[in-house]
Amino acid sequence: MKSRLVRILLLVVLGGGVVYPALGIDLNSSTSTEVTTITDYAADFAVAKDGDMHVVETLTVNFPGGYSKHGIFRFFDTRDPSAPHAYRLPKDISVTQDGQSAQTEMQWKSNRRYRVIRIGDPDHYVSAGDHVYRISYTVDGVLEKGTGGDRTRFFWDLIPSGWAQQIQKAELTVHLPVPAQHLRCTVGDPSGQCRVTGASSDTVHIAVGHLPRNTAVTLRAGLDMATPAAGTTMPWTSRWSPVLGHSVLGLLEVAILTLIGSAIAFVGSWRTKEPDPGAPLQYAPPDGIGPAQAEYIRTEATSREMYIASIMEAADKGALTLTGDKHGDWTITDTGKGWDGVDAVTGRVSSLTGGGSFTTSRKDVGQGQKLKSAMGSFDAAVRSWALDDGFLVASGSKVLRWLVGMGVAGAAALIVWNPIGMSVSALVPGLFAFFGAGMIATGASTKHTDKGRDAWARVQGFYRILSTPSAEARFDFASRKDLYLTYVPWAVAFGCADAWAKKYETEMGTAAPMPAYIGGYYGASMGNSLSSMVGSFSSTVDSAISSYEATQHSSSGGGGGGGGGGGGSW
Repeated sequence: MKSRLVRILLLVVLGGGVVYPALGIDLNSSTSTEVTTITDYAADFAVAKDGDMHVVETLTVNFPGGYSKHGIFRFFDTRDPSAPHAYRLPKDISVTQDGQSAQTEMQWKSNRRYRVIRIGDPDHYVSAGDHVYRISYTVDGVLEKGTGGDRTRFFWDLIPSGWAQQIQKAELTVHLPVPAQHLRCTVGDPSGQCRVTGASSDTVHIAVGHLPRNTAVTLRAGLDMATPAAGTTMPWTSRWSPVLGHSVLGLLEVAILTLIGSAIAFVGSWRTKEPDPGAPLQYAPPDGIGPAQAEYIRTEATSREMYIASIMEAADKGALTLTGDKHGDWTITDTGKGWDGVDAVTGRVSSLTGGGSFTTSRKDVGQGQKLKSAMGSFDAAVRSWALDDGFLVASGSKVLRWLVGMGVAGAAALIVWNPIGMSVSALVPGLFAFFGAGMIATGASTKHTDKGRDAWARVQGFYRILSTPSAEARFDFASRKDLYLTYVPWAVAFGCADAWAKKYETEMGTAAPMPAYIGGYYGASMGNSLSSMVGSFSSTVDSAISSYEATQHSSSGGGGGGGGGGGGSW
């Protein structure tokens, strides 16, 4: 259930990240002061009968002394409010500076909405005074279907509102394919009028004086002609172009890649699943294996409870004793005997005592380090045993598992940076990771052999005996009373110690006994349940390891030794 909720949450995050660019939220609130001035803005617009428009802008820009500037930039908005399905991308861009070819760099901004030309040499500053920039470009299909009795219309910001400089004067010329009618020119908001000459002709001239920064000059002209084919358009409005891109073909390619990737991931995950072997009731564990081995065969996962259960199993065989005090500290003592009766994996816990004793203290860093190391070695031994003894074999594609992890990172990168201006592309790696999550789940990299499936069925049947209520699976404690204590380590490994104790108490009508190998505060007090003892020991282990890990985090953050690293601003 928890795994399912996590996957649903990840799917919601993925979907939200994909549609986020369409919300139009701009998190960049930075402002800058513009010190240059456009002293003269001359632009020529030539609109052909097919609707394509060629533009030449000649800007005289004054750079005052005392400021270090490399040049200017010009950006183009690919969206058109009057044609929401259009994609107004300039092409064939060329730039000169003072009559010479200018150094330029093309960039994208705001999810590829704005096409930006950076003009100038980043290694040199522009000298003070006037410099002339000539920018030419072409935009396809700018003529639109007319309104208000006009068959076709030309509706364009001849000077866009994004210029940060004030403009001292502007001369604008528009060449239309047929004589204009119903001309209207505005400066700034629609109420600001500007003078137009050339009405009823195919050449229109506009002259304006001083323009404050961020002030547009807009021309609307009706044309008595059939509307030519539009330029690049999209089935969706431009608001959704950062999400869906700018072409149906591109979206179709992403959809196909998403389906193929998701199918591969789904099949890969499905192939990692093993059918349940069945669980006939077993009143004893399989021969030759210990609690940790049994739980690993059942779940293909390791845990701290398995390590604790192995300590208790060794103690049950007489190899160790456990003594706990009221402060929650535990002492594990090697008795020097009984190790011949334990399985090889359980015997690995002897490394903790080294033939003597070991005390777990909640705040002892050194003990925490030793516990962490011992449990890491123990977990590795359990996994190796299962493979070496033929209970499990490696399975699944390592490449696919690696790709699932990369899918998460790839989806995040495509959402955050949206490098191709098509956030829906994040679904390709994102859904691959979603449907392929099973390939990196616990046990996905191994599969039970026939021998392993037989042991799995027996372990699962024994787990049913220990974990289910008496009404569902009875256990004759009257004749098998001693086995309750023998199976306590198994119940701890299986995570059902409470259920096993409750089952005993229900059948026998008395409190479950404490194992004889547990001494001290817990061994002397019958009021302390087995689960309380296990919980205390587990908590102490966790605290000791946490103390050690805290020192590692502190060391890595505080410095002292090694290569280290650091930095600052420049």
